[in-house]
Amino acid sequence: MSESSDFGKQPLLEDSTYDIIHQLKKESDFLYSAVEKYVRDAEKDGRPELLKLWNTIKADEQNHLRMLREELVKEINEKKFS
Repeated sequence: MSESSDFGKQPLLEDSTYDIIHQLKKESDFLYSAVEKYVRDAEKDGRPELLKLWNTIKADEQNHLRMLREELVKEINEKKFS
């Protein structure tokens, strides 16, 4: 679990919950900044094979984000944030 400044006090988040949130941010940053730029570059350079690759990666990342979001919603519904 994440460390707390008060001995015996529960941390705000379990490590596994933090990991979900951290990965959501990391993957969304990659998806909505880097991959979008890579798709535009492939289009601009007339590279249909790279465009296909980046769009496949984009779809995979969107699926990962969906799974992470679902898990976070499940944790919220289980009141792990109270």
